[in-house]
Amino acid sequence: MPALLLVAVLWLLGGWAGLLAGVAMAAWDRLRAPSPRQLLRLSLVLFGLVPLAVLARGLPTPATVSPDFASGNPVAHGLAGAALALLVLGILRDVHPPHRLPERAAPHVPDERRSLAVRGPATELDPYGEQPGRGPDR
Repeated sequence: MPALLLVAVLWLLGGWAGLLAGVAMAAWDRLRAPSPRQLLRLSLVLFGLVPLAVLARGLPTPATVSPDFASGNPVAHGLAGAALALLVLGILRDVHPPHRLPERAAPHVPDERRSLAVRGPATELDPYGEQPGRGPDR
């Protein structure tokens, strides 16, 4: 069910390229079950390929730079979208809680060397943060 949801969202956001990327990710997930680290690494590689795709097509002159420049490069757009989807999937898989709760562990007993030392009662401070009778003029 989550794979179907991923494919549907990518199809909605990315059109036919999103559908293709979603099906490829769902198939890879079913066949290999990649770890979160693998998903994040592949995301990083795809994000790194985006500037190369832009440079391969050629940079526009400063006078012609507009929002159409980004939408006019479908390869860079598809790489960035797939990288973002893999990044989200890797993060969700990394922080997803386990399906079953772990066994209850024994209560933690603090180490005496690391425990906080007991101190005497705190001294009262006046509203200016000074101890009464020990101001800077005394």
